[in-house]
Amino acid sequence: MVLSHSGPFTAFFPLLKQPLTGVNEEVVCKNHLILGQHLYKALEGRDLNLYGGEKLRVKVNKHFILMSDPSRLYTIIQSDLPAANGIIHIIDRPITNSLPNGPPRDERFADKTIGEILRKDGKFNRFLSLVDNCGSPPPLRGAGPLTVFVPTNEAVDQARDGSILYMLNDAKDKLQELLRHHVFSQAVLTVDELAALSHVRTMANQLVTISASDDGEILLGEKGVRLASTNIMASNGVIHMIDGLLYPPSILPILPHRCDVIKSKVTVGPCVHCSYLHETQCPEGSVEMESHQIGCEYANLPLGPTHNKGCAKYCNATKQVAECCKGFYGPDCKPCIGGFQHPCYDKGTCVDGIHGNGSCSCHSNFKGIACHICSDPSKHGDNCDEG
Repeated sequence: MVLSHSGPFTAFFPLLKQPLTGVNEEVVCKNHLILGQHLYKALEGRDLNLYGGEKLRVKVNKHFILMSDPSRLYTIIQSDLPAANGIIHIIDRPITNSLPNGPPRDERFADKTIGEILRKDGKFNRFLSLVDNCGSPPPLRGAGPLTVFVPTNEAVDQARDGSILYMLNDAKDKLQELLRHHVFSQAVLTVDELAALSHVRTMANQLVTISASDDGEILLGEKGVRLASTNIMASNGVIHMIDGLLYPPSILPILPHRCDVIKSKVTVGPCVHCSYLHETQCPEGSVEMESHQIGCEYANLPLGPTHNKGCAKYCNATKQVAECCKGFYGPDCKPCIGGFQHPCYDKGTCVDGIHGNGSCSCHSNFKGIACHICSDPSKHGDNCDEG
């Protein structure tokens, strides 16, 4: 039973004059639940997703409607009753005209493996391209059981900071880790089962957290990636499409954007009689070096202002100075326009560095913020030299 899970839930409990008959009890139960904990004041005036797939709109004066049947008005008779795993609102009638089977299952290719399904539909193309070119892909054609979170084509395209291209060309180990972080290999988790968990440990051996949005949708990871479509069933598992990428902490930052410099400065400790050198300390923040200075002068004050020859330790003080790698700029070391490998699209020079602003100083034939326009409107071509 869903309500035995940890929650938290917001539950609508109907007043019943007699038991419901001829209904799927599990489906009816799910369509009286919202993921997350919501007091009535937080619900008023909002659209929310019921766990079973229906959407409701909460009106003023403790009324709400279902978006699929707006003519039927429900009333909250009593609100904000506390429970160990959520909040209960008492309503005047059961919600029985909801989606008949809860979140649907797409079983068109249920006899195919996940690896085979990815080649059946263009909506998987971007993710499939990463799988095919990573060098060591996760076992999507294996026996399973697998739960795979596949980013939409749009989600992959939005990673426009050069990170995907960099991983494909120069950091395939990071790309392999990224793909493994989209696969859970311990069970087939439908959206119902996902909602009951707080996290899963992926094939990258790192956690993906599972939470609920304010409107009752499932969110994945620290950035709250939403599910785009769910329960695409396969012979070895299930696919859920998501509207973002899940980045494992182990590969961050992806781009080599910081090139901090370690600067050293040699200082000299106090000058003393050489027999007492071992008793002296280097200044705070520095470390003693192997060699020491001989012949420094120190004052023998009790005997007068005479100066004597002595010894002093050499001390090395190091300081880390923040710097951006070439092709990155600003305090956060963001990639220059065109990407760090081809700043200003190779048609200008990026003002990079930690004190740079990322602007492009264009070569003579080009202009524009990205040096993408021919400075002579009568010219064209890659080098703006064709009439």
